Amino acid sequence: MRNGLKLRRWAVLAATASMVAFTVPALAKTRTPKHDSRTLNRAPRPKSIAVASHHVDPRRLRAHVALLANDELGGRGTGSHGIDLAAGYIAGQFASAGLLPGGPNGTYFQDFDVVVGGTPGKKTSLRVDGLEKTIVVDKDFRPFDFSTTGAFDGELAFVGYGITAPDENYDDYAGLDVEGKVALMIRREPEFLSPDGGPSRHATFESKIKLASKHGAIAVLIANDTRGDREDRLRLFRPRGVVYGLPAVHVKKELANILLHRSGRPAIEKLQAQIEGKKKPISFMLTGVTMHGIIDAELETVVARNVIGLLPGNGPASDHCVVIGGHYDHLGTRGGEVYNGADDNASGTAGVIELARQFARVSYRNRSMLFMSFSGEEMGLLGSRYYVAHPTVALEKISAMLNMDMIGKLKQNGNGKRLIVQGLGTGSSFKRIVEKNAAAASLTFEPDDSARGPSDHASFYEGGIPSLFFFTGVHEDYHQPGDDTEKVDFDGAAHILELVYSVANDLVNAEAPPVFAKVDKRAVIRRGPGGGPPRVVMGIMPDMEDSGQGGWRVAEVFPQSGAAKAGMKSGDRILKIDGKKISGFRDYRKITKDKKPGDVIVVTVRRGDRQLDLSVELGSAG
Repeated sequence: MRNGLKLRRWAVLAATASMVAFTVPALAKTRTPKHDSRTLNRAPRPKSIAVASHHVDPRRLRAHVALLANDELGGRGTGSHGIDLAAGYIAGQFASAGLLPGGPNGTYFQDFDVVVGGTPGKKTSLRVDGLEKTIVVDKDFRPFDFSTTGAFDGELAFVGYGITAPDENYDDYAGLDVEGKVALMIRREPEFLSPDGGPSRHATFESKIKLASKHGAIAVLIANDTRGDREDRLRLFRPRGVVYGLPAVHVKKELANILLHRSGRPAIEKLQAQIEGKKKPISFMLTGVTMHGIIDAELETVVARNVIGLLPGNGPASDHCVVIGGHYDHLGTRGGEVYNGADDNASGTAGVIELARQFARVSYRNRSMLFMSFSGEEMGLLGSRYYVAHPTVALEKISAMLNMDMIGKLKQNGNGKRLIVQGLGTGSSFKRIVEKNAAAASLTFEPDDSARGPSDHASFYEGGIPSLFFFTGVHEDYHQPGDDTEKVDFDGAAHILELVYSVANDLVNAEAPPVFAKVDKRAVIRRGPGGGPPRVVMGIMPDMEDSGQGGWRVAEVFPQSGAAKAGMKSGDRILKIDGKKISGFRDYRKITKDKKPGDVIVVTVRRGDRQLDLSVELGSAG
């Protein structure tokens, strides 16, 4: 077994974790009720302050990671048996450290449903008054997986690309009232709004649908544009439980053109060309065209759970708390290979457990503390988003959130120490506190003011809470089966945890909490030791659910990318790059590590029973 735990030892550990999972809820009900500000004040106030040593033992970190990243847990996929064992183990560690249950109903667990798949429901339909053509689901249209369900009836309004871009003096909604209407729009955006060839924030489905809702539309139809998908295909229906607030339907150009023609208007292709040529929006009502729609979905769900432990404070600010967290889920088992996620994020989970032990030994805490392990992070920050939407402590009582995700690569490939701390601009005291404690710990770090990054701190930041993120960067084993225990730098992780402890201790015992501030830019995610050469991309989304038939399956080809211009299509299976066999992202990184944006690679793909060589110009991920 890859992580060195013998099966007999594992059986004992697994049994212990299972026992904890079943016994902790019962224990919790006898220890504390559902907590509120009175619960946070339960601990007695000491006459003097005694601060315990906060040295973190790397051997303890290794033990936690070796268990959580063991093959027998199957990669801790959300909703799996393995992640339930992990949840039980974490709850047991919280209980043994002396933490009170921090979840609802006096337990350590906050359960929530996660959508893991589904199909359009049998009731799903579109109908237009007076139109003889039968509109067929999966042939003419398909609901987006982020659509809300329900019925709608309304006249159609064509709103161009459905974009408002004030900086470019462009507004598809100018002079058009779409209140109570069904908004028909073109996918993506005009080229003059993306001069660098990459999509802007205006082009996203989320942006388009939320803008339509803001203008009072009751539903959205999005038709394929002429550049991005010449074959006029419909997007796959892969629901993940995220909805954008309106019934949203993907329609083929053919159907959109029928609707436009019924109102005496030009086809999508001509409207798109006119917008591009004049660089001005074209929007209008489709007079006499009324649509009746029903969006239904048959969803497959699993139960996920956050694990939460509470340390009550005993100072004047004990009705407030500081959160220390990190996700404990990973990618599960795919194509027969276990994605153990030792660094991502068994390392951060081990850190949460050990910091809970350290703080439980301290006799005085001005504020209370919540220690959290989130599930569903890999599916879109689902656990932390659920907590922020359903907090066990009112959000205005949370002074700060500290997130640890992938802290196991401080010394990477012998190229020195590299810690990234993000969110420094979101709290008024963050920079001073982090800089002071990093200097005391002899740790240098790469600062970033933003908390808008792809990990759980972002959920708390969006909830108006000052949030910090501790991270050692993306590496070649990221989201690969090779992310195993023996590759984690436990000495480095322990060093980082001593810094996190000191920062958290200052925040817990500060007289005043940090003042929240918005930082309206995305955080920079570093890749490879020391940043490395510019990372290059073909412009594809690989199929993460690929069952493994050799090669690397393409799920989606991004418009205007090198792959799109070379003629690559979704469903192609990449077999070789420059004559070298490829089976996944790791192979791709190795083959392209010395490439620069603008270089051309020869990509051999299998398409049906044919094998093709495509010349793909690489672009920059930036």
